[in-house]
Amino acid sequence: MSYTKQTSTAETITNCASEFGVSHLTQLNIVVEGTPIKHYVHFLLEQSAAKQHHFTLTLSHDSLGSAQDHQLEDAQKLLGKRILVMFSYKNIPDSPSRDFVGVITDIDFSTDQTSLGNIIIQGSSPTALLDAAPHIQSFGGKQPVSLKTVADSVIKEGLTGGKYESRVEPSYTGGVSYSCQYDETHYNFLARTAEAYGEQFYYDGAVLHFGKLPIPEKPINLTVGRDVNHLQVSMKTKHVKRSLYGYNSSTHENLTTGATPISHQSSLAKAAYELSEKTYQTPSLRIAPIKASTHKDIETAQKSTNGSVAVSVFTTSGSTTVPFLYPGCLVEMNMRKPDSAESSYFTKLMVIEITHSVDALGNYLGLFKAIAADTGYLPTPEFHMPNTKQQLAIVTDNKDPQGQGRVQVRFDWQTNGNTSEWIRVGSPDAGGSEQVGKNRGFMAIPEIGDQVLVNFVHGHPDRPLVVTGLFHGKVAGGGGSGNNIKSLTSKSGHTVQLNDGGGITVKDKTGGNHIVVDGNNKVTVTSSQTIVLTNGKACITLEGDEITIHADKITLAKSGGESSKIEIKGLDTTLFGKTALKMQSDTMAQLASKGTTDIQATAGLTTDAATTTMKSKATTEIKGAMVNIN
Repeated sequence: MSYTKQTSTAETITNCASEFGVSHLTQLNIVVEGTPIKHYVHFLLEQSAAKQHHFTLTLSHDSLGSAQDHQLEDAQKLLGKRILVMFSYKNIPDSPSRDFVGVITDIDFSTDQTSLGNIIIQGSSPTALLDAAPHIQSFGGKQPVSLKTVADSVIKEGLTGGKYESRVEPSYTGGVSYSCQYDETHYNFLARTAEAYGEQFYYDGAVLHFGKLPIPEKPINLTVGRDVNHLQVSMKTKHVKRSLYGYNSSTHENLTTGATPISHQSSLAKAAYELSEKTYQTPSLRIAPIKASTHKDIETAQKSTNGSVAVSVFTTSGSTTVPFLYPGCLVEMNMRKPDSAESSYFTKLMVIEITHSVDALGNYLGLFKAIAADTGYLPTPEFHMPNTKQQLAIVTDNKDPQGQGRVQVRFDWQTNGNTSEWIRVGSPDAGGSEQVGKNRGFMAIPEIGDQVLVNFVHGHPDRPLVVTGLFHGKVAGGGGSGNNIKSLTSKSGHTVQLNDGGGITVKDKTGGNHIVVDGNNKVTVTSSQTIVLTNGKACITLEGDEITIHADKITLAKSGGESSKIEIKGLDTTLFGKTALKMQSDTMAQLASKGTTDIQATAGLTTDAATTTMKSKATTEIKGAMVNIN
């Protein structure tokens, strides 16, 4: 149900006080989902801006139309129902009024030897429907959402059926990239989210508010000595100079802000605040409760933190006979002058706590606590930070639009296509250097479908990061006897394998090309087609059954410059030198053939030696156009 602002009762209350005196009997009209309860014994209602409201309604055993006993036959039907309690003055025409709307959560029957028993109905503000059980869900991720969308969604999950009113008007207008309600109730999530983003979250008795404070009704005038019986004014010192910080990993920027003072207009509140600033000088620095992306985010969170504390430096408490106070209402407190009917203005207050007590006759007592009305903040709502633990997730996307190697993951509890936002991936020796601007260290981005282990920066559920990948039963292998195999394999099948029981194997995705260092002084390089070794302009190519060597100079030699034996064998062996071909030996050079030896030259053939022997087992022929023998 949407929020509808109630009509101001301040002026009517003032008129009633001046016309009819100090105290009036209070009338309660009680309705449970359309059924009125006309008679009651006592009603107690405790309201607070920082926590949930609670009420106790005591009825006589026959107030529901038929006498009730321990069987609670009719009373039990009230469980879970909406209750409306309307406060007004008895027997006063056009009396001001104020409503309280709650939900009945407990029914008791109490009796003893002296009575027929009472029915005790207990319940809470509708916020109890948001605080029943912990839950896990997320908002944003694939794209940012507004804070209003987050709050509206969470509230509507608990306050269903249009029975209860809510108002969501956040001051924060930035996008929420990712927000997680983690193992906590809806109420706890809303309370801590409001505190993190500088919003107010409270129930005023009729409407649940999330966001900036609503436009206030006209202040209710109260006068000490007329409708305030007791008043206590308190000043306290608090540490109001707290600092927060954050970090944006996308820009690698540390986020901070300057001082965020809170403005007090009330003289006493202002004095207490200034004294607090002077009293506490110890630094206070903490991580921001918000996943900040800008310095402005830090400023918002820091101001909220200090504002929630600063409101408590000046408080006013007391008792009143006016039954229309509620959390968030404004009060103009006046002090009655001694020995006079006149009064003087004291200060403007905002009520943060009020306890109403009304008996069967209409006698009313209200106990209230209030703060200065001008800060724009309320005390911090009660909540706890969730204990975020490491979780398993599945990678859903690794095509980071900013090219920063991030991934999106889906946790086991996420449904309807929800995922995290783009989150970082841990990697050994990750970083950069002067020589390596990006991706120094081991760089391997998880594949879509991989299972990963996710942790959370500062334990905050809105700040996940991938710690490592995990094998599971369908993709795991290895181990075995000796646990000797360590390997690195890409998604296409490229593999580097270290075998402590053997050697090292490097192979590509085809499986036909590999290098094996066998751990026993042997290296084998195998290719299904071609092996090319290149150094500068020199190149050795092994392709099929051919070996080709290209270089300006080729030397075959044993280490140290000499070789005991070099053999070149082939069915058809050719030595070719375009300019010159030289064969030389320090002792003997031999050219032999089992068949015919043919030495040819197109220009000339010269044989030069100290001794030349020509020998043949058969015929020796020397032919020429002219043969000269010296």
